[in-house]
Amino acid sequence: MLGCTWSGKNRRRCAGTAGGIPPSGSKSSRGPFMQRSWEALVGRTGRARSAPRKPHSVDQDEELLHEELLHLAVAVGGIGVYETDFERGLTWFSPELCAILGLPAGAQMSVAQAARLFDERDRGAVQSSLEAASRSADRGKWHGVHRVQRADGAVRWVSIHGRRIYRDTADGPHAVRSIGTVVDITHLKETEAALRESELRLRLALDAAQMGTFEADMAASHAVIDAQEAHLLGLPADTRVVSSDELRKRVPLEDLQTSDAKQERLTRHHEAYHHEFRMLMADGTERWLSAYADVRSGRIFGVNFDVTARKRSEAALRESEARLRIAASGAALGVFEWDAAADHAVWENDRMYEIFGRSRAQGPLSKQQFVDEYLHADDVHDFEAAMREAMLTRGTFQAVCRIRRTDRSRRWLQIDGKFAAAAAGEPLRLVGVVADITKRKALERRARSLSERLVTMQEEERRAIAQELHDTTAQHLVAASLTMMRLKPENPSSPEEAGLWSDVEASIAETMKELRTFGYLMHPPALRTRRLCSSLQQYVDGFARRCGLDIKLRANRNIDKLPLGRQRSLFRFVQEALANVYRRASASHVSVDLRCIANRVHLVITDNGLGTTDVAEHERRAPLRPGVGERGIKARLAGLDGKPRVTPIKPRGTRLHAVLRVDDAHRKTSAGASRRLSKHASRGRNR
Repeated sequence: MLGCTWSGKNRRRCAGTAGGIPPSGSKSSRGPFMQRSWEALVGRTGRARSAPRKPHSVDQDEELLHEELLHLAVAVGGIGVYETDFERGLTWFSPELCAILGLPAGAQMSVAQAARLFDERDRGAVQSSLEAASRSADRGKWHGVHRVQRADGAVRWVSIHGRRIYRDTADGPHAVRSIGTVVDITHLKETEAALRESELRLRLALDAAQMGTFEADMAASHAVIDAQEAHLLGLPADTRVVSSDELRKRVPLEDLQTSDAKQERLTRHHEAYHHEFRMLMADGTERWLSAYADVRSGRIFGVNFDVTARKRSEAALRESEARLRIAASGAALGVFEWDAAADHAVWENDRMYEIFGRSRAQGPLSKQQFVDEYLHADDVHDFEAAMREAMLTRGTFQAVCRIRRTDRSRRWLQIDGKFAAAAAGEPLRLVGVVADITKRKALERRARSLSERLVTMQEEERRAIAQELHDTTAQHLVAASLTMMRLKPENPSSPEEAGLWSDVEASIAETMKELRTFGYLMHPPALRTRRLCSSLQQYVDGFARRCGLDIKLRANRNIDKLPLGRQRSLFRFVQEALANVYRRASASHVSVDLRCIANRVHLVITDNGLGTTDVAEHERRAPLRPGVGERGIKARLAGLDGKPRVTPIKPRGTRLHAVLRVDDAHRKTSAGASRRLSKHASRGRNR
């Protein structure tokens, strides 16, 4: 193993014996330096001593004492010692070095074998260090940190300090001896590697979080910063030391005063420092920074990171909340939040308490309290169904319901909200608004009453017009027809005259037919005495006879259970649709289907006429008098809370499909309104 020599008064010539490597443990198996140290130790302790010790001088005693202390220090510190005799080509190892290298105690080997103890990766570096040492001012002295390979194959890090002794010859200096110490520093290297890895992870974490670090003395006049901190402060990337006074000029006064108070508590009481402040950038913008600092070993260490995006989001959220409060106040909306798991509600504004007639001291209502104490019994089923569906789909919730407040007043409410789902997928909370729609509902009832009254008046007017046409106009036409028959000569003078009389008679007959059809369309005679199915069948049969159309009717008997007002609206809808087909479609076959599915009525009318596109083309070629059929159909459906859907069918024809919602509440309301309107109509007829 390559090594170094020692100097001073202990420098001795290397004594050796010729021929081979002495056996381990013998005097000749130790190097001269290690041999003297061993003899000194034995001499002082009395071990393995076979003859009385000869007296020594004081200098000799001191020298032996120093050597004994050195040996003890080497043993306690685990310092290995090696000695190399280049003339004999042998290297000796102390027991401590043998333990480091995993060799048997007292091992010795050739110089070449000792050199191979260095790890292959470090042999070149060792050789370079030795060559540089031979040319240095302190000739032969060298040191290094290298890896060595133990006998068991393990690699250890060692720190070596040694010296080589040279003899000057005609061919130049010639190495004769080397001696040195070896210390196992593997644990230090492992600690350094772990520290570097930890620092690397910390740096990666800081870079990922865009966090900069700083360090300052207790006076905090200057700070040492890293590249990320320089970027956060808007400084050049290579800035590493920054003046605190320069930074303070860029911080607003209110933030600076708060920071100074917290810094004083940090330096005097070692209270952890955390402060968020604004920093003015060179381009005039402001950057929000969040700083954390603490005192360690009399110095201040801390980190900064950019929270500008969060601060802007918080400001935007505050503005949004302010706008929401203004909007909710302007629209008289109550805002609430409900925890589905705990059945706990939070009422966000005073309007919620006003709607329910409660005080803040009474607190908000839970869902169970709302259902048991406030919700109208007829609305519980629909409310719970809407709630279950919204929770199942994690979607929006909407309910229109009635409540009875503690002061016995009744209110109509519209509740709209949306469920927010937790990470596990379970409902977390419902956020929504409540509107008091009592006035709107009253207006709707009034509008519905007026609409029903208008329909009744229209029915009466239609009946009166139909009766008047039958009693007067039709009789006048009959009289005109009889007069024409008396005026018609028995033997016309010419064929042209006979044709003219025939045309007049045909016109009068067609006019009487259209008048009877028009009167039939104006007022169905059987609707007041029969239910809708029979009335529709009678109307369809009469309409088919008068118009020459082939009309098929299929109606579900459940429609007879609808309120009279709704039956009348459906009857008028069918009437308008058939009249529109008769006037515009040029059809020969029409089918009318009425089906009740759940709480909806499906009305489908299909014809084999021209269709919507063909009708438009036909009207462009031969314009007709514009009718009100389509507008009438839409008006009828609007009164029934429905919309028509018209689709062409191949190869010819049109399908009109309307879906009308008939829920229980509407049935009850419509039935009550129909009864009132019937009474009103009866009183009108009696008058």
